[in-house]
Amino acid sequence: RNPVEDCVVCSAECSAAHPWCARNGYTSRWYHLSCGEHFCNECFDHYYRSHKDGYETFSSWKRVWTSNGKSEPSLKAFMADQELPYWVQCTKADCGKWRQLSKDTHLSATLASSYRCGMKLNSSKVEGSDACSQPEDLEVLTLQKCAPHVIVRGLVRVRCVQELDRVLYFMSRKGLINTGALQIKWPLLPESQHNKVLVIGAGAAGLAAARQLQNFGMQVVVLEARERIGGRVWDDASLGVTVGCGAQIVNGCVNNPIALMCEQVSACSWDHNECFAQFSGDHTLLTDGYSSVLHKLAQELDIRLSTVQHVDYSGEGVTVTSRCGSRWSAQKVLVTVPLALLQKNIIGFSPPLPDRKLKAIHSLGAGVIEKVALQFPTRFWDSKIQGADYFGHIPPCPEKRGLFSVFYDMCPQGDECVLMTVVTGEALSLLRDLQDSQVVDLCMSVLRELFQEQEVPDPLRFLVTRWSRDPWAQMSYSFVKTGGSGEAYDIIAEDVQGKLFFAGEATNRHFPQTVTGAYLSGVREASKIAAL
Repeated sequence: RNPVEDCVVCSAECSAAHPWCARNGYTSRWYHLSCGEHFCNECFDHYYRSHKDGYETFSSWKRVWTSNGKSEPSLKAFMADQELPYWVQCTKADCGKWRQLSKDTHLSATLASSYRCGMKLNSSKVEGSDACSQPEDLEVLTLQKCAPHVIVRGLVRVRCVQELDRVLYFMSRKGLINTGALQIKWPLLPESQHNKVLVIGAGAAGLAAARQLQNFGMQVVVLEARERIGGRVWDDASLGVTVGCGAQIVNGCVNNPIALMCEQVSACSWDHNECFAQFSGDHTLLTDGYSSVLHKLAQELDIRLSTVQHVDYSGEGVTVTSRCGSRWSAQKVLVTVPLALLQKNIIGFSPPLPDRKLKAIHSLGAGVIEKVALQFPTRFWDSKIQGADYFGHIPPCPEKRGLFSVFYDMCPQGDECVLMTVVTGEALSLLRDLQDSQVVDLCMSVLRELFQEQEVPDPLRFLVTRWSRDPWAQMSYSFVKTGGSGEAYDIIAEDVQGKLFFAGEATNRHFPQTVTGAYLSGVREASKIAAL
């Protein structure tokens, strides 16, 4: 007689039917797994004793568990992982009862989503297909979609499915799921939390927060000083290809929410050959820029073009005043303007911001990167760089370090003839007093020095950015000054009195200087606002 066939799991009420069962220890007869699940001493011996038939099965399982699991490979864990039956809920609207499957029936997501009481089951095990990134990435994750994929043996599956609503609520509020450019048809949070929120700035952080808050069911108004959305994300197509005057690179594609949104809007991209530390995987240049992603985020948001001058949070709520005298009131306000504008007090606050926050704001640096893009009649560089999508050189002197050091081919697989280069660091001072045409002449002298053996044509058209002169940016990225600390990012991100919140790349200690960091900071603050 095989004892496992007779008693793999002895289901009974713990203290009623089997008074000798111990909830937290060994007895001579029963081992407790849950209030309705036990296994007997004969089953224990069958797997645990080296001379029994089940010992090799248990030993093989232990080797796998030790390699992948984080808990001890005990016999209780084995029974729960391998021998407990599956439980499945009837999907009929007027039923919903939980039923225990036979020991030889394997549960799959397909079976769980279609099971009805009394249906004939196939006991053969069928491997499910891999999840597809489409169209799930475009849909809201719900209890009905998740429950069939909870595949675990025993009564614990019943509890897991019952707790899914709370898990989904928590993960949605934290921005871990149901985020990005999704169109939500119903609020993700209860009506008691539907406050009015003002978001200052329609860059990546502001749009991310506004979209998330609106999905939560809150009333959101976004105030933007420019005549466009995007902030330091600004795409230009005047040269025949899209040139990101600001950000254009997705820094690492694995687990990057920006990469997910690119799938949601089908954004085109091509891989670069470098890697960034923040996210694993190659970083990618978006050939059509970030605009499609940000415009998708901005859909159906209430965005008003108005320059904010003052924020008064001295009362119960917050009042925001624009330069033209318009006023808005809300329970909470999220400030997403660039660090340089906070440093220069472009927006006034009443009462003034706490000294701790002001100190942190001024402890970080506001760096600048300028771009120069050139359109040529021919791809004169192709023969020399042999298929590479960028090339560079070593500056001749320290003063020119950061001056046109690297040139990027903006259309390596196409026919367009556009190169883009950057100016950073101390080299920016060389451009400060030059006209755009003079900057181009300086750039062309570098190219002609690199390609001396051939004739380098004059550019047909060009583009030179001036972020340092942009009144609503005055910077490109934040950085920690010499002697400073990354803690400043966290301090800037702290809310003030639960009414005034801050987002942007300069508030993200882990992913500063990136669109991803700005986006995540917006989602983070939306979660904080929803929690208060």
